[in-house]
Amino acid sequence: MSAVEFVVAGSDMNQGITFASKLTANLFLNKDNLFNFNYIDIRCVSAEDAEALDEIMWSIPKNILLPHNLLHIKDDKSIINIGYPGGKFINKDNKVLINLNPNLPRQIHIYKQIYQLVIEDNAELRSSAANSWKKCKKLGIKAIFNDRYEKEF
Repeated sequence: MSAVEFVVAGSDMNQGITFASKLTANLFLNKDNLFNFNYIDIRCVSAEDAEALDEIMWSIPKNILLPHNLLHIKDDKSIINIGYPGGKFINKDNKVLINLNPNLPRQIHIYKQIYQLVIEDNAELRSSAANSWKKCKKLGIKAIFNDRYEKEF
């Protein structure tokens, strides 16, 4: 993994979920052409948030069908998997993580790239994301802040 990219994704979890859907589409359509990957894991804060993201991904962004699946629905062929605490993503090569959960996962080393979404709620979610930034620095992982998607989405 080259770095963890911290990205502002709104001021509440609903905005973060919508942002995650748009970022997923952007990556899936490979608009950035930054690197090659085969799978996208999206890690949510809760099963409820995962189900909300699953529902939103059928309609946002418009005119794009994102082939996704909730983690508890076992499908080894799914390119985009939506998970939550207690679930375990399938261990495959060339994966990207979009992390809606403000805490980094334990298995960060298995991802080619991590997008750490930051919810600017001026409370717990923002504070936890700041702690994740500090954890990256402590582990010697390059942490970068990127605001390019704010203008795009």
